[in-house]
Amino acid sequence: MGLLLYKLPIRLFILCFGFIIAKDLHVFGTFDFNRNGKSEIFKLHGLTAPLELVELNQDGSHISLWQYAPENDESIVDVKFADLNNDGIEELIVAQRGNKENNWLSIFEWNGESFVKNKEPLKKEAPQADLIRPSNLASFANIFSASISTPSRSSVVFSLELKEGTPIKTNSRINTSPLISNGYGPVYVGMFKVGKDGYAALISPEGNLLKVSVFSLSNINQDVSSEILPLNGARVILGPDIQPYDENNDGNQELLIPFATDEVYALAFTTDSGITFTESKLSQSGLFGMKSAAGEDEINSAILNRIASGLYAPPLGINPSTVNDSLVILVSDTLMLGDSLNMFILPDSIGEFYSFKWSAPPPSGMKLNPNNLKVEWVPKREHIGVVDLSYFLEVRLKEELISAENEFGDTHQIYPVLQNKDSSFVVLVGDTIKPPEPFVLIPPRFHRVEISTKDIKETDRFTFDGETPFSATTVNSNGIITVGVGANLSWIKQDKSGAFNFMSSSAKPESLVTLSIIHDLSNNIFYASLLPAVDSLSQSFDLEGWDLNRYLFPEYFFEGFPLNMALDSISGIGVVSLFSSEETASGLVSISSPLYDQQHGMNISYFGGKPHAIRGDISVKENGSHKTLTEIDFESSFSPTSINVWLNPVNRDTLIFHADSIPDTLKTKATFRSFYSQAKVINKIPPDIIPDSLTIDSSVVEDSLTSQPLDGLEIKSEPIQEGVDSLTIDSPLVLPDSTR
Repeated sequence: MGLLLYKLPIRLFILCFGFIIAKDLHVFGTFDFNRNGKSEIFKLHGLTAPLELVELNQDGSHISLWQYAPENDESIVDVKFADLNNDGIEELIVAQRGNKENNWLSIFEWNGESFVKNKEPLKKEAPQADLIRPSNLASFANIFSASISTPSRSSVVFSLELKEGTPIKTNSRINTSPLISNGYGPVYVGMFKVGKDGYAALISPEGNLLKVSVFSLSNINQDVSSEILPLNGARVILGPDIQPYDENNDGNQELLIPFATDEVYALAFTTDSGITFTESKLSQSGLFGMKSAAGEDEINSAILNRIASGLYAPPLGINPSTVNDSLVILVSDTLMLGDSLNMFILPDSIGEFYSFKWSAPPPSGMKLNPNNLKVEWVPKREHIGVVDLSYFLEVRLKEELISAENEFGDTHQIYPVLQNKDSSFVVLVGDTIKPPEPFVLIPPRFHRVEISTKDIKETDRFTFDGETPFSATTVNSNGIITVGVGANLSWIKQDKSGAFNFMSSSAKPESLVTLSIIHDLSNNIFYASLLPAVDSLSQSFDLEGWDLNRYLFPEYFFEGFPLNMALDSISGIGVVSLFSSEETASGLVSISSPLYDQQHGMNISYFGGKPHAIRGDISVKENGSHKTLTEIDFESSFSPTSINVWLNPVNRDTLIFHADSIPDTLKTKATFRSFYSQAKVINKIPPDIIPDSLTIDSSVVEDSLTSQPLDGLEIKSEPIQEGVDSLTIDSPLVLPDSTR
């Protein structure tokens, strides 16, 4: 048996004061170094230790086997695993960030019970100083690459091995490009395989753009390929989680790039098509970006989800043919009726196809196409559910000459050297038919950005170019002009986005400072950046770790802001200060966004130039999660003088009406879950309070509806996700005031 999903919840926390640096928890697995049949994982940046080897019991509990903390003020940025001495046991390679030469790379060897640090000095081809402050570490076989953010904005690629206990670093070279070197902020590196060739990608996130340069590992003279790609609101790259992955099962790897905002992108490269950058099927799946305080249940769930997605091998002891309700089903692919299966049968093979046969009868219509070596299939209604498949495959690795003699003399014949492989996979086939759905009233959820300053004159004109959900306002109060843009997030449907541009009619100034603000409302991550940057270091704040009562606040990330930011509570009014100075302010930026049953507010006081433009975009993913992106341009300068945040409670109950035409099954229980709060299901209203007609305000409901009798209401489709208990209301119906 492997991981079990049941475990009593454990809440871990750190209570500290002042400046909080929040680090994401990174999990690597699964292993079995002690060969006891239980899965093990590595935890990087956990609460117990900076680096920890943990064993997973059958009940899901964790047992610490080994811990490591660097000396002095050094910090661990990434870990990788490779068999450096060809003894069949992987070594642990740790990349650290410190201030000492030759101290950024450490190697640990497994002695049967724990890891022991190799204390032999690292031998290099050149004796020069090796001062590297990496952002992450990548590996490909025994080839490694470390990112170097400052001062060169490059990556170093090298071979690493252990000979008689001595680590040896060879074949070192530096990869960089003009596109990357002319930039700002941290850079990251990743390595992946396409065909028989290996590639290294150097990436630099800068605002809403990602600069990428790809280098060949085998041909150092190959021209570099570089691109500038849009990030579409994804922010904060999780460097240790960058990894190769065959996204489309075509035998070629892509480079997975996860973000703290839960997007996961797949970066691909071919000599014909160049660099492509698409959102991965693993995006918005909660596979990465756990907090350091994540408990055992959350970690176990992430591990099982990674196994199901193909990122991890199954935990030790799990037999896919005997999966029970406590274990995740190891699904190779998920299809809906109407979808097509195209699965390549040689994704990781180093040989050539030789033979194929089914080990068990496949479902009707499923066949192997011998021309492209893909299993092709279109499921039918009788296939709905779990489809278990298995086949026998022979791969030709090479050919061998066999010489012999017979009664007439010598004989010679070429025989293939074959590798046999029994393979199986599980396909989950889903139904596309949906049951009738209830009529849903969704309350408004307002997002708003405003700028107040005396630098804007009454005669100044702003032009607004925006889509339906957005509206712009301009208010004059005692000589202080406030311009702002707002939107009702309830009006933006799932898998859609809306954008706006609110710009001054005056000519674009020669010098601009851009304030970028992103709020991922589902993961509750708030990101802000300044360009040009005041400082190049990133800062983050976890209010829950600072004060447990602040658990509803977002996790804040700042790039380009002054380094003297710190947490402080403004007593008596529930406001938290992230930055405070004695400087005089010339304006105020206010941001308000809905968070479940709370409204999040932020005020940024600043001293700077006149606001020139406000641009924004709001997107809603297929799972209903919202993300807001706002960029504000200021003339010449922008310096924050104070940053305060707070939460206000708001009633956002979603109301669900069951008309008489709704089936009885839906009258007793509705499977609708509001993204922000619990839904209230209204099955029956007493006759004395039923109005003759129900008028729906277009500001409340996503689609404009005309007044019509309740009995004749058209059933509007809204996503059905999760069941809630029915509720009978015996008092007059009053729509909640979501702006209270």
